[in-house]
Amino acid sequence: MDIVYYYDKKEGNCPVKKYLESLELEILATIDAKISFLKEGNGSPAPPISFPLKGYNFFEIKNRKNKNTVIRVLYFCHTNRVVLLNAFEKPDNYSSSRVKKIIKKHYDLTEKCLNNFLLNPNYYEVYKAYK
Repeated sequence: MDIVYYYDKKEGNCPVKKYLESLELEILATIDAKISFLKEGNGSPAPPISFPLKGYNFFEIKNRKNKNTVIRVLYFCHTNRVVLLNAFEKPDNYSSSRVKKIIKKHYDLTEKCLNNFLLNPNYYEVYKAYK
């Protein structure tokens, strides 16, 4: 199973790659280990590493950034690939409708990325581990 970044032709970049490049090496190493674990399991969600999202056709990898923030990397499996679609940060605990709307916006954007990839399955970049 290959791991790839979804390439957004309109934006001219890979959203997950762009996000990951902004992180510290220690956090990158942890996320990379989780992504490698997915590869070994053929991309299937495997709690506590990754989880299916109710009502969506993609899964999430959770990784703590700090005491109050969790990173979510959203992906799905297509043919023989794990496709990394989107990544964002969210508060660890939240209840406000404002934060819920922001998260919903990220999920909707990710759904668009997934649909764009299905229409253009050659729009990707091969994932390379961060070391």
